Amino acid sequence: YHGWVFGQDGSLVDVPLESRCYHNSLDKQALAAKSVRVETYKGFIFGCHDPEAPSLEDYLGEFRFYLDTIWEGAGGGLELLGPPMKSLLQCNW
Repeated sequence: YHGWVFGQDGSLVDVPLESRCYHNSLDKQALAAKSVRVETYKGFIFGCHDPEAPSLEDYLGEFRFYLDTIWEGAGGGLELLGPPMKSLLQCNW
């Protein structure tokens, strides 16, 4: 949605070429930005749309051991080189 403008409250404020491309028929209220619960773990940022989902720490459970091993290594930490990479997955957390 290139150029769409959202207010700080998530409301859709403006859409480029709205009358020309969408014939002024957009339901801006229905297209407002959705709320996302955000938590971090070991410097990674996770978002969840489900307000009823467990906390990230509870969701990860015993699997945290494996993440800690990968991300912390032998205790010296991990350095990532290069530009950031982002992925969007259809799942909770």
